[in-house]
Amino acid sequence: MATRPYKRRRILIESYQYRLLFINLLYFCIILLIFAAALFLPLILKLRSGSASVIEQGELAGQFLALHARVWPAMLVVFVLLALHSTFVSHRIAGPLYRFRKVFGAVARGDLSVRANLRKDDYLGKESESLNEMIASLRAKIASIQSHHIETQTVLAALKQSIDQGSIEDMLRRLEELHVQMEELEVSIRQFRTHPEAKDEDVGLTAQGPEAANP
Repeated sequence: MATRPYKRRRILIESYQYRLLFINLLYFCIILLIFAAALFLPLILKLRSGSASVIEQGELAGQFLALHARVWPAMLVVFVLLALHSTFVSHRIAGPLYRFRKVFGAVARGDLSVRANLRKDDYLGKESESLNEMIASLRAKIASIQSHHIETQTVLAALKQSIDQGSIEDMLRRLEELHVQMEELEVSIRQFRTHPEAKDEDVGLTAQGPEAANP
């Protein structure tokens, strides 16, 4: 049975996309209210002042209705276009973040073969490159540890054979090789830091004793 292609059922996926859309449209509504007040308020004040003649009031009323007929449809079109543009832009952010979460989960499970591949128009391109560089660095460090582990296993097998044969010189040579491999393995492991290091000044105060902290 053929697998059906995935179809997106929701335009907005992440909750922050709704917040971004709401904020953008809220700003637009505020700007629209200010614009409408600047446009219509002078006409309303003239009509309510009573100083204009009947003919002038008719002209003002005509201008008021003409502005209503032209401005609000245009504002509605701009509102829809802004909503579509905000949705499009939010996808260019939400897409990379979704892929980053997938990559983080894979790395947490020990899969270092993954990459954060973004679409051409997505944002966060530099962050994606940094993430891929981090994964590549981890992959290289793990490969180095695996290589030293294999070499250590080889030396151990040769040492066991030397012990079985009773060759003292060969055993000493294998032990020296094993010592070298263990040092290289330790150097590779030291590339990883699992605990935060104390600040230099804190280390200095600790070394000098409590009197240095309270002169």
